[in-house]
Amino acid sequence: MKFVKTSLAVALLSLGSLAAAESQITLYGTVDGAVVVNKAKGADTTVSMEDGIAGGSVWGLEGTEDLGNGYSVGFLLENGFSMDSGEAGEGGKSWSKQATLSVSGGFGELAFGRMGGLASYEGSYSIWDASPIGTDYLQAGLGNVFVTGQINNNSIVYVSPEFGGLKLHVQYSNGTEADDKKWSLNDHYYGLGLTYELGNLSLAGIVERYDYKSFRDEDTKASMIYSLSASYDFEVAKVFFGYQYASRFHTVDQLEDAFVGGKGMNQNAFTLGTEIPAAGGTLKLVANYGFGKVKSADQVTFDDNKVNLNKDKFNRFTVGAAYEYLLSKRTFLYGWGAYATAGKLFKEKAVEGDFKSWSVGLGLHHNF
Repeated sequence: MKFVKTSLAVALLSLGSLAAAESQITLYGTVDGAVVVNKAKGADTTVSMEDGIAGGSVWGLEGTEDLGNGYSVGFLLENGFSMDSGEAGEGGKSWSKQATLSVSGGFGELAFGRMGGLASYEGSYSIWDASPIGTDYLQAGLGNVFVTGQINNNSIVYVSPEFGGLKLHVQYSNGTEADDKKWSLNDHYYGLGLTYELGNLSLAGIVERYDYKSFRDEDTKASMIYSLSASYDFEVAKVFFGYQYASRFHTVDQLEDAFVGGKGMNQNAFTLGTEIPAAGGTLKLVANYGFGKVKSADQVTFDDNKVNLNKDKFNRFTVGAAYEYLLSKRTFLYGWGAYATAGKLFKEKAVEGDFKSWSVGLGLHHNF
């Protein structure tokens, strides 16, 4: 009887080891916080504790199961939160950043769920690599000049195998918020991208379309966003470049309550940056510039009220520098300074405080 019990225990332990080998689940995340000094034009200087300066605070679960013959199934569940207050990143969502189920094999990867667009700088399937700091470090981030997209519900993405350094990326959302109406009344996202890797060179080209079916009574045209990025690692420094042409986009990050209907706005935008190893850490420098025009000046609303514009052209310019010093493989200390300004339409007194500001600060970023 003792032999039977021992054999059963060994068998159960073997089954447990086999299951662990076939299926792996990882808990991961980042925690980021900083002391920020910020000054917007026309407003008081503020000193505050902020979250997500060098990358958002998130936690997530990631798992894979090996199906054999080169195939696997995986899932990724990720939620954002505010380190300084403990609040969830987006109310009402258990997994606000990503929630995907994927199948991988010799054909590439196919995934479904909630995910960031191809040029969003959000999540696992964004492929745009135009800046050493992405959308981080407040005014220096790309979102202050570029159209950086969003996280979309009801999405499907396909990533091809690599062919001589080249990969194809295709993404579609059947309803960026909801797809409970007939197809013609849901808002959709379409993305097509190519990435190319050759030694220290990385290239990406992306075409995205956001339609506004739920706004069709207001004759709101679909947005077309064309984004390019290039980076090259010279080892002594890595250089980044990005360009974007945004046609008929309808909102800017700095004015949450503003919307331009009809043909919206057009804009050309450029970014140039570098990251340089220095004194045990990394120095990151960026400059972003964009200029454009409001195409439907008679369809601008602010707080749902019509606005009469004195100008229809605009420009935006931001610069920033950040230094990240490694305390360990998973933790770094950082400091930064960033400045943003704007001209023409965005220089108007009613909105200039949203576009003209600066910030400096110190923070700590930890990965687990």
